[in-house]
Amino acid sequence: MPLSPEKIADLRLKQFEMLQGVVARMSAQSATLKNYCVTISMAIAGFAITLQRPIVALLTLVPILSFAFLDARYLQQERRFRGRFDAVAAEGWETPPTFEMGKTANPVSPYWSAFFSWSVAGFYLPLVIVAVTAVAISRQVYDKLL
Repeated sequence: MPLSPEKIADLRLKQFEMLQGVVARMSAQSATLKNYCVTISMAIAGFAITLQRPIVALLTLVPILSFAFLDARYLQQERRFRGRFDAVAAEGWETPPTFEMGKTANPVSPYWSAFFSWSVAGFYLPLVIVAVTAVAISRQVYDKLL
């Protein structure tokens, strides 16, 4: 039994909602990763200050870089699902939706393009610069005190 145009339109709207939900979850996870990164990095920096060992503060680079790589992966996937959303939107309203969400259905989005985007590199690169600068300055200060 063929689907009515109203039913096809309703199914297409459901497909749009499903894709938009995935994109929204990816975006929310990206924000959560940034919060965790700052929290963990500051905890490590505070620990380094407590120990009075500036070199320990270099350990902040581990969570910063780890979260940067993971955040870039989330952004890459988010871009793929946005591409899928655009592809579905380009289809005619008379075409029944397939609800395909697999890797082959989503357009390719390069990982390194996501990694060097303003939302990933623009957030994590300043954290790396601040961490390295803080270690260099605090080493000089501690060397003068000793």
